[in-house]
Amino acid sequence: MSSFKLSSVTAILATMMFCLFATHGTAQVQWQLKKNEDGIKVYTGNTPNSNFKSIKVECTVNATLSQLVAFLLDVTKQKDWVYCSKDCRLVKRVAPNEIVYYSQLEVPWPATDRDYISHIVITQNTPHALVIEANTEPDQLPQTPGAVRVKKSQARWEVTAISKDQLKILYTVSFDPAGSLPAWLVNMFVTKGPYLTFQKLREVANKPEYKNAHVDFIKD
Repeated sequence: MSSFKLSSVTAILATMMFCLFATHGTAQVQWQLKKNEDGIKVYTGNTPNSNFKSIKVECTVNATLSQLVAFLLDVTKQKDWVYCSKDCRLVKRVAPNEIVYYSQLEVPWPATDRDYISHIVITQNTPHALVIEANTEPDQLPQTPGAVRVKKSQARWEVTAISKDQLKILYTVSFDPAGSLPAWLVNMFVTKGPYLTFQKLREVANKPEYKNAHVDFIKD
């Protein structure tokens, strides 16, 4: 496999970490800043009991809490902003603030596409902050032919309104991409996918359909 394809594969798998919307032991992680560009900071750190790096992202987004939640719950549009997203669909809506969705990422040949099923819960603890947590639930759907099912991932968004229409986001995640790709290879490119995805998130979240969104269970 060429170096281009290697970097593409591993960047896509790193993006998957972003897509899976709290990581075990993040307080124990010693974070190292790996990328700081356009107001987006991407950190990596060693994960307890895993060879794969954890990721932390810090940035600001021009949006309200309702706007961001409406955008993130519109999972069928992930192809518009998630790096190399191939397919994304809602599996079930458990509650207004809780969904299960399926997603697949296209990985260049000869590697195999990855897919995952994520259970997302959104909780607003104060009027100006919310938390989004997710766990993979790999057995919610049958295996997809031609894709490797991710079975272990946990992620957490901590979102704080710092002004009327600006949010501060702290995102942490750890995962295991499954399959045969070695951890050292994935770790080499682990910052690219999340960085590009957050760049696109800022743009797409401000489309007209989300700009004036109101979510009933969110207090802005």
